[in-house]
Amino acid sequence: MPSLSLPRSWSSALSPPLPLVKIYLDHHYLFCKQPLRLVPLKQVCDGQLDCLQGEDEANCPQWVPEGPPAGARVSKDRSVLQVLNSHTGAWSCVCHDHFTPALARAACEQMGYSSQAGEWGLDPETEPVVPGRGAKSNSSPSSCRKCLSGLVVSLFCSNCGQSVRTPRVLGGSPAAIEAWPWQVSLQYRKEHICGGSIIGPGWVLTAAHCFNWRVKAGSDLLSGTATIAVEKVFLAEVTPASPKDNDIALVKLRSPVHDSGDTKPICLPYFDEELVPGTPLWVIGWGYTEEHGKLSERLQQAEVELIDEQSCNLAAYHGDVTDRMLCAGLPQGGVDTCQGDSGGPLLYSGGHWQVVGIVSWGQGCGTPSTPGVYTSVRAYLDWIYAVRRVSAQGGQAAPFC
Repeated sequence: MPSLSLPRSWSSALSPPLPLVKIYLDHHYLFCKQPLRLVPLKQVCDGQLDCLQGEDEANCPQWVPEGPPAGARVSKDRSVLQVLNSHTGAWSCVCHDHFTPALARAACEQMGYSSQAGEWGLDPETEPVVPGRGAKSNSSPSSCRKCLSGLVVSLFCSNCGQSVRTPRVLGGSPAAIEAWPWQVSLQYRKEHICGGSIIGPGWVLTAAHCFNWRVKAGSDLLSGTATIAVEKVFLAEVTPASPKDNDIALVKLRSPVHDSGDTKPICLPYFDEELVPGTPLWVIGWGYTEEHGKLSERLQQAEVELIDEQSCNLAAYHGDVTDRMLCAGLPQGGVDTCQGDSGGPLLYSGGHWQVVGIVSWGQGCGTPSTPGVYTSVRAYLDWIYAVRRVSAQGGQAAPFC
């Protein structure tokens, strides 16, 4: 592999002016300590060692393919637990009879949660459990089976989606971090590159097209406050047939983010959470407030609405929007995500806040008929569960049922 040898004398080779040259080198090359040389960034994380100590292949993102579904899931209908029979492929509710805290933790671990689980029983007769609208016939149980106690399990794996909401303002306005405490800034060399969402103490959800990272949490300002180092980045594998699909990544933090007024996790959507066109949604970020503008120092918030896939494709995108994406914006334009917002959340409040989308791509910023396009988080729940589960357990988890 070609590389650039480092001159013996920095002073003779790089001056004047040294600061400008160093900035250029930092943005185009990786510095190898042994031997002293510069490797072009395009050769970093390419699977071949160019530095003798392996600096160019250390801490590289890991591509993770989609795998089998998790053995457990919860419904939007009061978080009713359903488990998968690995032999028949059928989903069923779980009776509360003899259901233990250990089983609750095991079910949560199937979805990648490591915190203490909470559960209680629901009566499906007086409180009917309704399958998700439009779900496939084999995706939800047709009915919850009879239980001796008459109760099925309602499971909660995370105290997520809680915020102190500020008054609703349409059209983009400054936002307090207490209103959106899961929002983070992904930064490279102290510069904001992308947004992201805390989904657990050690995990941030963002876009794959975003990626030496640090994560800044608990502030609505880009400058100041401490950052958290990244341990590992996991990316969904991209297929040549659908290059814009799978724009999703999970960032594992080197140290956990603890719940506080400024930092809290956001909920993942339920597997059967299907939103209808026109549903009010929210976007937040530090991105450009106008096209060809500059990053906002303070966190911004704006309300948009869900746009159906067909209308989105017909208006501007000519079939590029797939069923693993969401479109959101306003018909008249004027409110949209823009450069610097990538990786941030598309948010829905259904009792508690959920991250239903990830800022991915689009044409322009806020122009009519070209809404923002977002990765659908619901389409990647099993991928998210698998990455967190395998990372926590160091291998493939055993089936729950």
